[in-house]
Amino acid sequence: MRGTGFLIVLLGLSPLVTQAQDANALLNEGSYREARAAFSDSLYGINVEGYFETYLQTGDYEVGLRRAQQMLRNTSQPAYVNYAIGRLLTATGNWTEAEAAYLAAIQVKNDYWLAGLELAELYRQQGNSRQAQRLYSVINARLRQGGFTTALGLAIGARAAMRLGDHHEANEAFSTALRLDADNVQVILWYGDLYRITHDEAFARDLYERAVGINSRRAEIYVKLAAVTGSYAQKEELAEQALRITDGFTPALALKAKLHLLDGDFPEAVTVARQALDQNPGSIEAWAHYAAAQYMQGAIESVSQAETAVLELTTRPTSFYRIISEDLALRFRYPDAATFAQKAVEAHPDDAAANAAYATALMRLGEVESARVYMERSYDRDAFNLYAANSLSLLDALDEFATLTSQHFTLRIHEDERHVLGPIMLREAEKAYEVLQSYYGYEPEDRILLEAYNDADDFAVRVAGVPHIGLLGVCFGDVVAINTPAAISESRYNWARTLWHELAHTMTVGLSNYRVPRWLTEGLSVYEEVRANPAWKRDLELQFFTAYDQGRLHSLEEIDRGFTRPTFQGQVLLSYYHAYRVIEFVVAEYGFDVIMDLLRSLASGQPESAAIQHALGISRKALDSAFRTHLDQERDRLDPVLQGWPDMLTEELHGGNLRDYLAGRGERSFYHLLTEGEEALEAGNLDDAESAYRMALEIYSDYTGPGNPHDGLAEVYRRRGQITELAQVLRNHLAAYPYGDAQAVELAGILLQRTDTTQAVKYLTRSRYTQPYDANVLGQLAKLYADLDQHAQAVEMRRAILALNPVNRAEAQFALATSLYYNRQMTEAKRAVLQSLEIAPGYREAQRLLLKIVDGDE
Repeated sequence: MRGTGFLIVLLGLSPLVTQAQDANALLNEGSYREARAAFSDSLYGINVEGYFETYLQTGDYEVGLRRAQQMLRNTSQPAYVNYAIGRLLTATGNWTEAEAAYLAAIQVKNDYWLAGLELAELYRQQGNSRQAQRLYSVINARLRQGGFTTALGLAIGARAAMRLGDHHEANEAFSTALRLDADNVQVILWYGDLYRITHDEAFARDLYERAVGINSRRAEIYVKLAAVTGSYAQKEELAEQALRITDGFTPALALKAKLHLLDGDFPEAVTVARQALDQNPGSIEAWAHYAAAQYMQGAIESVSQAETAVLELTTRPTSFYRIISEDLALRFRYPDAATFAQKAVEAHPDDAAANAAYATALMRLGEVESARVYMERSYDRDAFNLYAANSLSLLDALDEFATLTSQHFTLRIHEDERHVLGPIMLREAEKAYEVLQSYYGYEPEDRILLEAYNDADDFAVRVAGVPHIGLLGVCFGDVVAINTPAAISESRYNWARTLWHELAHTMTVGLSNYRVPRWLTEGLSVYEEVRANPAWKRDLELQFFTAYDQGRLHSLEEIDRGFTRPTFQGQVLLSYYHAYRVIEFVVAEYGFDVIMDLLRSLASGQPESAAIQHALGISRKALDSAFRTHLDQERDRLDPVLQGWPDMLTEELHGGNLRDYLAGRGERSFYHLLTEGEEALEAGNLDDAESAYRMALEIYSDYTGPGNPHDGLAEVYRRRGQITELAQVLRNHLAAYPYGDAQAVELAGILLQRTDTTQAVKYLTRSRYTQPYDANVLGQLAKLYADLDQHAQAVEMRRAILALNPVNRAEAQFALATSLYYNRQMTEAKRAVLQSLEIAPGYREAQRLLLKIVDGDE
C-alpha cells in the first residue's frame, strides 16, 4: 500500500511538473499571456516568480503589484510573493518599499539566493556599497562551495562574482550555466552584461542577439543591444522596438531622451525623460538626461531639483553626473562636461567609468597631464577597458610629439613630420586665425592647441565619443585635432582645408559660448572653407539636388539627424553640404552680420528657434521654406546636368569608366557629352573629344569627379602638345578642385619653362596641401627659393627632405648645409656639412663648403 501510495503521489505531481515546465518555456520565449495562464494553474514555489515575471515583461507593473499584494494576504508562499513585490516596486522606483519586500522574502527563506541578488543590486543602486558587497560575497561563497547546480543558480553566482570584479570566475560560471540550459534568456542576458562591462561589445552583442533569437518580445534586450551599438540610427530603432513591445518602458524612453539631446531638441528631451520618470522615478539615467536637457536650456533650478531627487535615491550619484557630462559633450559643451565629470569622480573617486569620463573631458580641454592621472586611475580599476588603455598609449605617444609654437598656436606633431608639415601647418593656421578672427572677433584666452596625427588609430582614440562618422578633424573649442595625409593614405585629403574647417569651429563654438547647433557650426565651417579658397568647394552639388528631388533632405528642424543618424550612403557628407548651402543662402539674403547676431543670441542662452527669429526676423520654419524656394530656382539651372544622370545616392562609383557607368538618355546632356568625349579620346579622335568636353564644361564646370571634362580636355592638349591650352585647362581645373597635387606639379613645370618662378612656387606649395611627402617637389621648391634669395624657406625645404629619409643622406645634408650657409646660420651649417662628411668623407663639395664656413668666406 505504501508503495502504491507513493506512486499515486508521483503520478499526481506529474501534470503539475509538466505544467510548470511548459509555463517556463512560454515565459522564456516571450509568450507572456499564455505563460501567465499556465502559471496560474499552479501558483506554488518558484512558479510564483514566473507568474509575476509576466507582469514585469509586459509592463503591467501596477496590475501585477495589486495582484501580488492580494496574494500575500492569502498565501503560504510569502517568500516568493514578497520577492515579486520587490521586483515590481523596483521597476516603479519605490526603492524603500522594495528593500523591505526583499528582506521579508529572505527572512522567510534564508537561502533565497535570487532575492539576495536583487537586494544586492538595489543596495548598489542606492550607493550602499558595503551592504551590496556583503551580499555579493555571501552569494559568491555559495558558488565557490559548489552550492549552485542549476543554470539559474550558477548564473546568480556568476552575477555576484561579476559585481565583485572576479570576471574570470563569472565567465566560467556563466559558461557552465549555458551548458546546462543553452536557451535560458535570463542567463544569456546576464552573460552579455559581463562582456559589456568588460568592454567586449562584439561578444556582448552576439549574446544579446542570441537572446533576441529566442525571445523577440522582451523589451530590455533591445535596450541592451543599443548599449553595444555604435550607430545612433540603430539605437533609435532599437528603442522604438522596445517601446512597441512594452509601452512606456523606462530604459527605452531614457534612450530616446538622450537621442533628442543629441539632436538639440531639449524641450522634447525633457518631455520624454519625464515620461520615463513617470513610469519609474528611480531611473537615475532618466534623471540625468532630464537634468542635462534642462541645463542646456538654462533651467538651473530644475537641474537642482533633479539632483535633489537623485540624492534621495542614492548616496553615490556618480552615474547621474557622468551621464550629464556625456550628454553635454554631445552638444559641444566641453567645459561644462568637465565640471560634471569632476562631480562624478568626487561622488565616487574609485569609479573607473567616472575617472575615464573626467580624463576624456580634460583631454578635450587640452589638460593632458591632469587627464593622465585620472585615466591611469580608471585603468587601474578596470584593466579590461580598452579605451582607457588606448588613451594611455596615446598620451605616451604625445610625449614623443614635437611641440612647435607661433603667436596664436601650440602645435603638437609627430617627430617624423615635424619638419615636413610643422612650419607650413603653423603658417596656414596663423593665416586662418587672422582671417577668421577678423570675421568673428573671438579671441581665445591662450594659444589654440593644435594636434596633428599621422596615425589613424591614434586619431580615432582622440575623437572617441564624438557623434560623427569618418572624421578628418575635430574641434573641442580651443583644442583642435586633425589627421595628416599619412593617416589618410588610401583616399584624397587636403589637410589645409580641414584645418580651416576646424578653426572655424573654434570661432563659432567660442563666440556662441559652446551653444552653437551642430548644423550651424558645420555649415559655417564649410562656408569658411570656400571663402578661404574657392577651389575647396565640395563637389556635392549633383548629389545634393538628387537628394532634393527625392525628398530626402531634412528640414532645418531635423537637419542634425543627417549628421548622426544617416539613412543612406553619403548622407553625412551631404549634410555638411546641406548646412553650407543654408548658410550661403542666409548670407546672400540677409548679410553676414545676421550670422554674428545669431551666434551672440545663442551665447546669451536663447534656444535655436528663438535665436533665428531674433537674428533674421523670421521663424526657422519660414527660413527653411524660403531656402527650398531658392533651391527650386537653382534646380532649373542644373536640369541639363541631372537629366538622365544615375541615382548618385545609391549607385557605386564607376572607377573612371564613365561609358560603362552611364546609361545614356538625351542627346546633348552633360552625361552624354562626357561619354562621347571619353569614347572619342579612346579612339584617338582628338577633335571630337575636344568638342564634347568643351560643350560639357559650358554646361557645368564644377564637376571634378572621375571622367570629368577637365581631365579629358587636358589629355587632348597633352597629346597634341598644345602647352598653352593645357596650362589654361589645368588652371581652370585647379580653381574648382580641392586636391589635384599632380595637376599642380604639372602646371608648375609649365610655368617654370616660362620662367614664371613666383607662380610655379605657388602651385608647388599648393600641391603640399594634399601631398606633402614628395621629395622632388620639396627639392624644386628649395632651388626656387634659393634663386629668389629666400634662403630661410630653402632651409625649411631641405630639412623636410631630410625628414623623409632620402637614400642619399650625404647629399641631402650637404644641400641643407648650403642653404643654412646662405641664410647666415653658420653654426648649424657647419654641423650639417660635418654630418654629410661623416657619411661620405670624400665628398669634395662638402669639404669645400666646410672650408668656406671655417674661413668665414661669404
